[in-house]
Amino acid sequence: MPKVTVYKLLLDMIKHEENFGAYWIYLALKKGYLQKEDDPKSIYDVPFTDEEIVEIKAMNKRDVLGINRIKLYATSISDTKYALYFARTPYDAQMLHATIYGSKPTKWHSIYNQHKYTSILHNETNEEIYLFMLKERVKEFPYYIGEVVVGDGESGVKY
Repeated sequence: MPKVTVYKLLLDMIKHEENFGAYWIYLALKKGYLQKEDDPKSIYDVPFTDEEIVEIKAMNKRDVLGINRIKLYATSISDTKYALYFARTPYDAQMLHATIYGSKPTKWHSIYNQHKYTSILHNETNEEIYLFMLKERVKEFPYYIGEVVVGDGESGVKY
C-alpha cells in the first residue's frame, strides 16, 4: 500500500474538488511550511497568518489549480424538465443542446456547487450515482447527461 503523503492528499483533494483543503496544502507547499513527503497530519500545524488565509480564498476564487473548470449546467425544456450538461462554459452547453434539441436556449443555470453531491438514477448504466462521480467518468466535454424531472415526485435522468 503506497504511503500517504501531503502531496498525495493534495492530489486527492483536487480530484474530489475539496477546494479549500487543496489550496491550503498548495500554499503551505509553496511557502515551505510543508514538504511533499510530509505526513498529512502536519497540515494542521501550518502557521498561516490572516493574510495567507485571505490569499487561499483568493486563489480559490481565481481557480488557480483549475479544480472547477468543468461545471454542471441546466436549461429548462418544459415546466418540470431540465436538460443537464457538463461543460466548460454555458456556450459549450448551448451548442451541444442545439445539436440534440434543435434550439439554443439563452437561459442557463450553473448548478454544480449546489448539486455535486446530488445523486441521480443514471438510466444508461441503471445506477444511482453522484454527479461529481459521473463527471470523473466523462472523457470528453461538453457532455449531455440527460433530462431530469423536478417537482412532481418523479426523478432520474431520462433519455
